Amino acid sequence: MFFKRRRSASSIAEGARFERLREHNIVEQATVVWVGEDPFGIPHVRFKLKVPAIDDAGETRILAVNAFTELYRPCGLSAA
Repeated sequence: MFFKRRRSASSIAEGARFERLREHNIVEQATVVWVGEDPFGIPHVRFKLKVPAIDDAGETRILAVNAFTELYRPCGLSAA
């Protein structure tokens, strides 16, 4: 049985770059803009998401840290 190693929230910092492989080998790139808590104390990540050569302008999104760490990995790491 394999277990996915979760990254800590401390590894997510402003300016850090992450990526996610989508279908058809499309790679989304996420650049962290802000890390903080919402009014209920839940940590969130605001990031600029873009798909090079398809959507170079990108868009800003926000996710809870737990959801972000499940979806995105630091740039340059191979998929586990």
